[in-house]
Amino acid sequence: MALMADRTPATDLPPHVTFPAHWEHVATHRVGRFITRVIHRLPDGGLHVWTSRRHRKRRGAVIQDSAGALSQVASHEHVGQVNAASKSVRQHFRLWGWRVESLSWWIGLIFIIGSICFVVGTVPTAYPGVLDWFGLQPYNYALVCFIGSVWFTIGSYLLLLEALNTDFDATVQLKAHELERYVEHKPQDQRTRRIRWMGFAGNRLDYWIATVQLIGAITFNINCGMGLVEGMNWVIADILVWTPSTVASCFFVTASYLGLVEVSHRKWAWLWWDVSWWINFFSLLGSFGFLISSVVGYFGQGPLQMPQWLGNYFALMMGSWFFLFGTYLMVPELVSEDCD
Repeated sequence: MALMADRTPATDLPPHVTFPAHWEHVATHRVGRFITRVIHRLPDGGLHVWTSRRHRKRRGAVIQDSAGALSQVASHEHVGQVNAASKSVRQHFRLWGWRVESLSWWIGLIFIIGSICFVVGTVPTAYPGVLDWFGLQPYNYALVCFIGSVWFTIGSYLLLLEALNTDFDATVQLKAHELERYVEHKPQDQRTRRIRWMGFAGNRLDYWIATVQLIGAITFNINCGMGLVEGMNWVIADILVWTPSTVASCFFVTASYLGLVEVSHRKWAWLWWDVSWWINFFSLLGSFGFLISSVVGYFGQGPLQMPQWLGNYFALMMGSWFFLFGTYLMVPELVSEDCD
């Protein structure tokens, strides 16, 4: 793997990506020890902006010509200045599109299905009149939530699969620079690489996002499965229902926040123009909705009780809606195209 050892320290480049040696390294942005963005100057004077999420989603890098706003930034080491300049990169936003050959597209679709299940299962809990209108029992909606949790687990594993099998060649899918390849050798043929079904990549933020999300989803399966059991007393319910729900929600909050860090390239930033930022922001709101519901759920029975409608049922329903908003945007994020 040629990492421009004579010009750029290996610690300034992501460990799973190879850049052409004749590109000039400009800046590396990281949060903690995790690299989230790398900027190179191309031979024609333009800037190649590699980011962790875009690379994982096979969207290619952002290419800014020498007259672009990003090229005029005084210091590319300053994350805030680069974030602000990124507003100049516009998109042809599309509400929907089909990319059935893309793993990222299927991940979005699977999460959408899971989110719809949660919405269908939690709205009647917050508004019991819906149950009466459909003439169904609460068990039916609890079953829908369990099915939704299974879809979320499948999607979460595919997130891990996506992270473990990212493209090693930074020059693939780069618009006008798509034909630019290594000077020293021919790039690796991506079709010959074996799929990594499991693995460890502790030095990459995208790996930890997927891993934390998967652990949370598996734990949430326990909560939703136990929710189908009727007749539990409050002690057993706290142990088997609300404890895994609380633990899973904490994992969801962590994964969502790490997702925001990945696209913000700092501990916090408001990137309201970036659809990737909104995906993770809605996911964070949904995770907090599930967490609030779980904590309040502890006090639905027993010696100390709290009102359940607002803190539990309504919070869970709104969390489901926020998850649906965020997961839906995963498809427009993939099918929308950048424009100069």
